[in-house]
Amino acid sequence: MKNVIVTGANGFIGKTLVNALLEKGYHVVALDIRFDEVLANDDRVTCVSVLNKEVSELAKEIPAEDYMCFFHLAWAGTSGPARADYAVQLNNVKLACDYIKLCAEVGCKRVVYASSINEMETYEYLQSDDIEPAGGYIYGTGKLAAHLMGETVAKLNGVEFIPVIITNIYGVGEKSARMIYTSINKLVHKEHCSFTAGYQTYDFIYITDAINSIVAVAEKGKAFNRYYIGSGEPKPLREFLLEMRDIVDPTAEIGLGDIPFKGVDISYSQFDLKKVERDTGYINQIPFADGIKMTADYIRGEA
Repeated sequence: MKNVIVTGANGFIGKTLVNALLEKGYHVVALDIRFDEVLANDDRVTCVSVLNKEVSELAKEIPAEDYMCFFHLAWAGTSGPARADYAVQLNNVKLACDYIKLCAEVGCKRVVYASSINEMETYEYLQSDDIEPAGGYIYGTGKLAAHLMGETVAKLNGVEFIPVIITNIYGVGEKSARMIYTSINKLVHKEHCSFTAGYQTYDFIYITDAINSIVAVAEKGKAFNRYYIGSGEPKPLREFLLEMRDIVDPTAEIGLGDIPFKGVDISYSQFDLKKVERDTGYINQIPFADGIKMTADYIRGEA
């Protein structure tokens, strides 16, 4: 049986990844602070609690097996005020490096690091003038630092490092403060949605496409190559938002321009948008309209 390790395994993205890996015949060692009954009661999953433990203590709790890949998803403070908490984000950076050393210690030769498009926004900000920094740049700086430090730690410890630059994930099962879930939830409940004018470039990807892309990269991707995880068809944010509105509630008026845009508009030309497809053969399956409809139906069912 093939074996993998997943940190942050009990979150929205983590659980979807674990399920995808199980469907492909992997045994999963799941690391997190807590686990739901589905994970805890699955014989194909070994749950290892990291609560109040140093990463260095975990090696003795991880079964001695040959591991195909170590997926590092765990990250505190991805939304809300904690995004701007430098202590939280600096600890995330240290944990990422510690987990990569753990990867080497248990004999796993490949790590996939889940980064974010926010790290590129932060990098663009650093090259710009006359823009006031927002709290989210602390989160983005943490992601960028973990990427650069983690890649170096991996190289020094003989581990193949693959960063996946994840754009905005959404889909069935999510309950978060992220844009798509929050906006659909408001539209379903007839609440007003406020946005910037939406001329900045954005991209979104449905959860199953994101996860399948990540698994494909783990299996077939090239070490020390970054992979963009998105639809591959970025466009002005307002076009996505208007399409979302038309699907969820065509009668709603959304507040495009209610919020001033004070960030940077990153250039997606810096990414090889087709690299996942070219290197692994995986092609996204869920168009934005279909993903929005499924997510809206899920949220209505939860209401």
